[in-house]
Amino acid sequence: MKQQQWILRPLVKALCAAGITVLAGSVLASDAALLQEVEVVGATEADQARNAGDWLGRDSRAATKTTTPLNELAQSVSVVTQAQIEAQMPKTVVQALNYSAGAYSGLYGSATRYDYVALRGFADTSMANTVLDGLRLMSDAGSFSAFQVDPYFIERVDLVRGPMSVLYGNAAPGGMVALMSKKPQMERHSEVRVDVGTNNERALGFDFTGGLTETLSYRLTGMGRAADSMQDHASEERLALMPQLMWKPSADTALLLQAYLQNDPKGGYHSGTPFEGSVTEHAGRKVSREFFDGEPDNDQFDREQRMVGYQFAHRFNPTWEFRQNLRYTRSDINLEQVYQSGWSDDTHLSRGYSFSNEKLNGLAVDTRMQGVLATGPLLHDVVFGVDYQTRENEGYWGWGSVGEINAFNPIYRQHSIEDKAQSNWIREFRQLGFYLQDQVSVGAWRFTGGVRYDRARTSSLDTDTAISTDWDGSETSTRVGALYLFENGLAPYMSYSESFDPSSNTDQNGQVLRPTRGKQWEAGLKYQPNPRTLFTAAVYDLDQTNLARMVPGESYFDPVGAVNSRGLELESHFAVTENVHLMAAYTYNKMSIQNGVPNEDGNRPRQSPQQLASAWINYTPVTGARIGGGARYIGKSYADLANTLIVPDVTVFDLSASVDLGIWWGSMKGASVQINAQNLFDKDYVASCYDEKYCYFGNARSVTTSLKYAW
Repeated sequence: MKQQQWILRPLVKALCAAGITVLAGSVLASDAALLQEVEVVGATEADQARNAGDWLGRDSRAATKTTTPLNELAQSVSVVTQAQIEAQMPKTVVQALNYSAGAYSGLYGSATRYDYVALRGFADTSMANTVLDGLRLMSDAGSFSAFQVDPYFIERVDLVRGPMSVLYGNAAPGGMVALMSKKPQMERHSEVRVDVGTNNERALGFDFTGGLTETLSYRLTGMGRAADSMQDHASEERLALMPQLMWKPSADTALLLQAYLQNDPKGGYHSGTPFEGSVTEHAGRKVSREFFDGEPDNDQFDREQRMVGYQFAHRFNPTWEFRQNLRYTRSDINLEQVYQSGWSDDTHLSRGYSFSNEKLNGLAVDTRMQGVLATGPLLHDVVFGVDYQTRENEGYWGWGSVGEINAFNPIYRQHSIEDKAQSNWIREFRQLGFYLQDQVSVGAWRFTGGVRYDRARTSSLDTDTAISTDWDGSETSTRVGALYLFENGLAPYMSYSESFDPSSNTDQNGQVLRPTRGKQWEAGLKYQPNPRTLFTAAVYDLDQTNLARMVPGESYFDPVGAVNSRGLELESHFAVTENVHLMAAYTYNKMSIQNGVPNEDGNRPRQSPQQLASAWINYTPVTGARIGGGARYIGKSYADLANTLIVPDVTVFDLSASVDLGIWWGSMKGASVQINAQNLFDKDYVASCYDEKYCYFGNARSVTTSLKYAW
C-alpha cells in the first residue's frame, strides 16, 4: 500500500467525520487547559492553579471527557499531580503509578523500554492502554512498536480503572492511563535541570514557556538522558523535544499546535532469567541480577517517535462548546537481541537470536461537543461525538540460534549467529466510533449513562506468501452509573461498564484473534470531608473473554480463554497538617482463569500479584524544604498457570528530599537541589515472571541528584 494513499484516506474520513459533527451541532468536552471554564461546567482556572501545587487532584477530565470532581464520579479514579511527579521524579510514566491502587508496574522488572502497567490484574495489553491529551497512543500491542512519553513532559496522570470503551473505543478491561502534557502559559517561566545518579546516569532538561503576543503563547520542553542499565553491557539513551504554540484570538476560541519528537538510540536491557536460578537456586546457585544473557555486539534497540497534531476548542455560548483533537504518529524500530532460552546443564543457558524492523504510522482524531441543558429538575451535561483511529505497522521479524553461555561466569564474543529466518508482514487496524454520554444531576444524585457504536477492522498480511487474515465487525459498548453525594462528604456509588479491544495479533494457525470483551460491575464509597482529604473504597467484578498471550520466543499467541477479576481497592489522600500530606493505597485482587483446561482452570494468571500496598508521607518542615518517604509492598504471584511456582512477596522503600536554595541564600534565588532514592535498602528481588523461563529482577537501589534553576 502506498504511503500517500494510506495517509490520505484516513484524513478524508476524519475531516468528513468532523464536518458531520459540526453540522449536527452538538457534542461536549470541557478542559481548562485550552479554554477558561465557565461556572456552570466546572472549576475555574484559579482552582486549577491551586491544584497544580497540591498532592490531591480534585477532578478528572479523562474519566468522562468533562471536568468532573473526583467525589462525583461513579468509578474509581486516581490522579498523580504535578507536585507528586516533581517530588518522586519517576524515570517512566508507570513508575509514577507506584503509589496508586489497582496498578502494578513491575511486570518486566527493571526494564524501562515500554510503559508496562497491569490494571486490575490484566497484563495482556499492558503497554498499549495509554492516552495522551485525550487521544490514544497508537501502539501496536503484540509487536515492538509501542509509544512511550517521558514523564518530564507530563503535567499529570489520571489512572482510570475499569472498562473505558464508551468514550475511547478499543480499550483494555482493567482501565487506562491518561496523560496530560505540559501546556503553554502566558506567564513567562524558564527552567534548566541537571541530573546525575547511579548507573552513570546523566541528564539535562529544559522547559521554557511564556507569551509572545496578546494572543500567542509558546512552550518548548526538551531533555537528553543517558544511563547504564542494572545489567552489564546494556545502556539507555534518550533525546526528546516538545515544541508547542497556543493561539487564543478570544476567550472562547483556542488552537494548540503540538509536536513530540523522541529518539531512543539505546533501549536498555529487556530479557529475563529462568525461575530456577532467579527465584530459586539452580544447581545450588542463583544468577546475579547484573547478569547479561546477550552479546554486546548483537544487542540493539533503536526507536524514533514522531507525533504532530492539534487541539482546537470553540465555545459558542456559556453552555455549548466544540472540540477537535487530532494527532498523527510515526515510529521506526530496529531491534537486535540475543536472549537465553532455558538451562542446558548446571551452568549454561541455551540462547536464541531475534531481530526486527518495524515502521508504524497512525492517526487518531476525536470530534465532539459538550452542552449543559435542563429538563425540569434535571441538569444534563451531555457529550456526543465521533472518533476515528487507524494504524498500519509494516516490518519483519527474524530468528536465529547462538551458542550457549555460562550464567555464572559469562564469556562473550565466542559464538556466531546461525540459522537465520525472516517473516515479513503488514498489520492494520481501523476503528470508527460514535458515542453519546449524559451526566445528570438532580439534587444530590449524580447519574451517568453512555453508549457507543464501533465499526472496526483488523488484519494481518504475510507478504512472503500473500496470505491475509482479518476480523471485520461492529460492537456496541455501554456504561451506566449512579452516585449520591451526602452533605457530610460521603458518596456511595454503583456502576456498570464494558470494554471492546480488537487486535491484529494472530494465533498459531495465522488467524487474527477475536476482539476481547470486558464487562464490569463496581460499587464504592468516597469520602471528602474537606478539599485536601479524600478517601475512596471500591469493589469490582470484572470478566474478560477471548484473552490470549504471546508464546515466548514465538510470533504467535495462545488463547487463554476467559478471566475473572474481583477485588478491593482502598486509597486515601490525607492532609494531616498544613505541612504533612499522607497518601496510602491497598489492592486485593482475586483472578481466575476460566478455560476448562486441567491444572489451569480456576487458577491465577501469571504476572498478577494478589495484593499491593503502598504509603507515602510528604513533610515540609520549613518553607523551601521538603522530605518524603514511602514503602511499597508487592504480594506473591505465580510463574506458571498451574500455580506451583511462587514469586515471593517483597517490600521496598523510596526516599525524596529537596531544598530551595534561594530561601536560604538570596544570591541563589531560583536554584534548588533534590535527591531521590528508589529501593533505598537495595533489596534484591524478582518482580514477576512471564513463565518458567523468563523472570525479571526488580530495580536495584538507584540514587539521583537533581539541580534545577528557574527564572
